Amino acid sequence: MFKLIVVSLLLVVVGSDAFTNPIALNAPDPWMVYYKGFYHLIATTWSNYFGIRKARTLAGLKSAQNQVVYRFSGHSGWAPEIHQVNEKWYLYYTSCGPNTNTDDVACHRNRVAESAGDDPMGPYTHKADLIDSDDVFELDPSLIKINGKHYLIASFIPDIQKLYIRELTNPYTLARGEKHLLSEPTFDWESDGGSVNEGPEPLYHNNRTFVVYSAGYCDTENYKLGLLEFIGRDPLNISDWRKYPNPVFQKNISRGVYGPGHNGFFKSPDGRDDWIVYHANDSPNGHCDMNRTSRAQKFRWGADGLPVFGVPEAEGVELQAPSGE
Repeated sequence: MFKLIVVSLLLVVVGSDAFTNPIALNAPDPWMVYYKGFYHLIATTWSNYFGIRKARTLAGLKSAQNQVVYRFSGHSGWAPEIHQVNEKWYLYYTSCGPNTNTDDVACHRNRVAESAGDDPMGPYTHKADLIDSDDVFELDPSLIKINGKHYLIASFIPDIQKLYIRELTNPYTLARGEKHLLSEPTFDWESDGGSVNEGPEPLYHNNRTFVVYSAGYCDTENYKLGLLEFIGRDPLNISDWRKYPNPVFQKNISRGVYGPGHNGFFKSPDGRDDWIVYHANDSPNGHCDMNRTSRAQKFRWGADGLPVFGVPEAEGVELQAPSGE
């Protein structure tokens, strides 16, 4: 009897070090940070608020409450991200303003809110609209730091959907000048269902700076990730960026994962490992809607210094939790 009890206890301990995907339902465009002992997961709501799920483990996010941290004027908020600059957190997002609908070009606009203190849970208040003078759709803002300066990277649609980069004077103020082209669909795989570059996300490793972006139409199973690398001196000069010719993360039919994309990155609790968080569908008939789920998995770095994301893990498969949990 005593041996059976010991074995049972050991099984419980081993099981507690694992998790399964998805880590959150109805949570597209996920972004995650690990801060002061907790994971913080924020995702699209397509409503006039954003919430954050907070838990000590990845497994715990699945049952964590989506606590509202910010309400804004208008409707249809999506692609939220939180970035810490000094003692504040800044929530970057896209929304439609009051009295607009999603067909209006003035609807898709990038904005930023600021936290009251150093807690990622906020509360947040509106800080600024990050709006250029041109009358085009803008969406999916993120913050990237290069050579000590902050830049806004995002997507816009002057004709087809492209990526741009814009210098900032601080986390909430656009510098003088216009946006600069960062990437546009040039490969066939970037035009599955529609010519799209969106969701640019910063990634840093060994003094190299990357941007991982989503390509193709999000309403298809072929939504996927591409890779850019800063290789020059001027981030505003497109020739100082290298665009890699092949997708770096895409669907896996054998594992039942379709349309993986719009990702973020976070470190394991002990800082040793790199992880990707992303959304995906469990069917080739899935759509660009709130049914997409948030998922996470560890990735490695290749001998060439490039990220190796592998293939998306299947739902329900037990995965080792991040080191240091």
